[in-house]
Amino acid sequence: MTAADGVLQMVINAPEARNSLSAKGVVEGLLAALDWLERDPDLRCAVLTGAGGAFSSGGNLHDLSSQSEAQVRAQMNANTWLYRRIALCDKLVIAAVDGPAYGAGLGLATCCDWIVAGESAAFCSAFVRVGAMPDAGLFWSLPSRLGAAGARRMMLLGKEVRGAEALHTGLADDFVSDGPALPAAMSLAGRFAQGPTRAYGRIKAGLRQAPMSLEQALQYQLDNGPGLFASEDFSEGAKAFLEKRKPVFKGR
Repeated sequence: MTAADGVLQMVINAPEARNSLSAKGVVEGLLAALDWLERDPDLRCAVLTGAGGAFSSGGNLHDLSSQSEAQVRAQMNANTWLYRRIALCDKLVIAAVDGPAYGAGLGLATCCDWIVAGESAAFCSAFVRVGAMPDAGLFWSLPSRLGAAGARRMMLLGKEVRGAEALHTGLADDFVSDGPALPAAMSLAGRFAQGPTRAYGRIKAGLRQAPMSLEQALQYQLDNGPGLFASEDFSEGAKAFLEKRKPVFKGR
């Protein structure tokens, strides 16, 4: 992991295993990176990507098939902390997806706040192909992006969604048609890193609870909105608007 200009770059670095989450140290390394992101006020945004032309192939089928039910349960329980931490983090996390994002790798990408898909990106809820059911938070994250019908199709058919199709369906937020996703994701992260970090965090938390009823939405804005008007960023934003200039937000 590296950091510059308020952006933390987190890399799944197990290319020999297609960046499987079962590879030694992968989950622990990502959790350590999220610790850094959450604790360091100078870090305002993160980009998550994979090394060697793959985002993540998910779990290792050989390992899973050789484990007992109790062992699989323990492994899944340990991994839930990773998906939960990304989803609950107050700061934005962007997934830069090149190559496969399969199974738990799809869950890892879709629990991020923004997905940039490269030309080679391939998304698949592959669980049904091997007689398993989705995990990695996909029963929450896929419907939030595709709706219930779209999530049902991906989960039951095990169909691969590639490149531009991911953008058209809502699975990805951006698509890079002529190369890898990482440069575009880093550029976007730089933009977010210069934005109102606290406001982004409140928006992220609200979207995490969607869909809300009207009363829930009104209560959420009442509980979370007024404090932002007392922030340094709002003061700067309002002043910059009146002065017809670009605001300089500091995340405070």
